[in-house]
Amino acid sequence: MKKNISLILLFLMIIFCCNIVYANDGGGGGTTNSVENQADEGNSESSKKETRFEKIGEDISFIYLLDKKDSGWVRRPFTANQYVISAWVKMLPYEYVSNEVLYNPTEERTYYLVHYLIDPSSRKIQFLCEVEVTGRPENNIKQRKYNPNDWEDLIPESVEDTIYHAVVNKYGKSKGSNSLTDIIEDVFHIAIT
Repeated sequence: MKKNISLILLFLMIIFCCNIVYANDGGGGGTTNSVENQADEGNSESSKKETRFEKIGEDISFIYLLDKKDSGWVRRPFTANQYVISAWVKMLPYEYVSNEVLYNPTEERTYYLVHYLIDPSSRKIQFLCEVEVTGRPENNIKQRKYNPNDWEDLIPESVEDTIYHAVVNKYGKSKGSNSLTDIIEDVFHIAIT
């Protein structure tokens, strides 16, 4: 009996250590260059500094940047064990000057900050808010409340389609087991509250 308990504790400690290594590694995901890093490549100090936004796509009108700090898996409202991706996306418009594209990121530049919920299991997206920002945004954004009837189908080549696929490529199609309680619940089928 003591040997079985010791083996279970050893197993749980190994899972816990793997979970810590996985979390410190950033979830095992690769890194890509952001637009801000590409713009500051000449400055060695700023190229070493981690940026908040990661480029996830572009089209003829905008560059799409995902906020890595405030985006990720969240519990779906009104459910106990379903998850969706909350994605904050910065949309930088291209500026055209005499038929040439001019991209010059500055603090005074106007951009759009958009918040979406993404459900990879049903391939749907829900718009929550859009804010036009010049300089730095304020924390007084008026968002729509979550409504289970507001999920939208994807329209090919739309802005939402571009954002959906880029975000799902980054976070995956289902929430990974990143915490010890999730691992124990998945392995032993025990609900820990």
